[in-house]
Amino acid sequence: MSNDVINVGLYGGKGIFGGKETPLEASVISCDKYESCSYYENNQCLAVRSISSAGCKYGKVNTVRGYTSRAKKYSQFKREWQNHEQYNKLSYPPQKIGVIDGVIVFPYPFIKIEKQENGKHSIQQPGLFNNSASFIEIEKFNTDLIYRICSYRPQALMGGEIASYQKEKVPLFLSHLREVLPEIYEKFIAAYPKFGRKIDYVGRKALLKTIKPSLIEYRSRDYPNLNNDWYWDGECLNYKWGYVSSVSVINDYEVVEFKLKPSEQTTVKISSNEQVTEQTIFVD
Repeated sequence: MSNDVINVGLYGGKGIFGGKETPLEASVISCDKYESCSYYENNQCLAVRSISSAGCKYGKVNTVRGYTSRAKKYSQFKREWQNHEQYNKLSYPPQKIGVIDGVIVFPYPFIKIEKQENGKHSIQQPGLFNNSASFIEIEKFNTDLIYRICSYRPQALMGGEIASYQKEKVPLFLSHLREVLPEIYEKFIAAYPKFGRKIDYVGRKALLKTIKPSLIEYRSRDYPNLNNDWYWDGECLNYKWGYVSSVSVINDYEVVEFKLKPSEQTTVKISSNEQVTEQTIFVD
């Protein structure tokens, strides 16, 4: 497997909120493991630049420094990288378990898994600003380790348990485990049935074209007057009720019918577990 370039990103330049302009630079990611990477299968990469990036020990990043907009070579530099066949091909993934060439990537907050000298893995609480992922050989990712992950109770800096870990992160981890490594998930649930409760998918994001025909709800947290409902029939979203953006052809009208045809990458937030099937693809 060669060290192929898998993504190119452009960063820097003029800030959208003003401030001092920085030279444009190209971040060129190459990797020899991408063909056996579950993130790459979903057009994602841990090496893509991100504020929350945990990094990847396999992907190699070469930063090519460019110019500010005042330089003569600025436009040429920008154009050449934007024309690269791998320009913006990948995005940074959500915090989700992954597999790279037989190695588990465990990126969840409030917990860190360290390999000890005896070959066993211990569970520790990461440092305050440590967001690095843990890399674990798949053969070591057994039911005992998963049980310790699910039973772990991290403590807050000022004392007391970080309740969101047990309430939110453990169910999300088990949901991810079922999606990415179903055989390991089933083996774990067989050994520890108490963790086999029905998975709640409400609130997660999925590709629209992979869910059941159903009512799709949009709910605004701060502006309920913007709420609206649509019916997904498997091909199009059909307007049912609520706010829709204006059209420009006329000013005074009533919406009788409104139909949207989504792309292959359109995502929606799951509002009912009944929308989910075995074919549903989640993006978070």
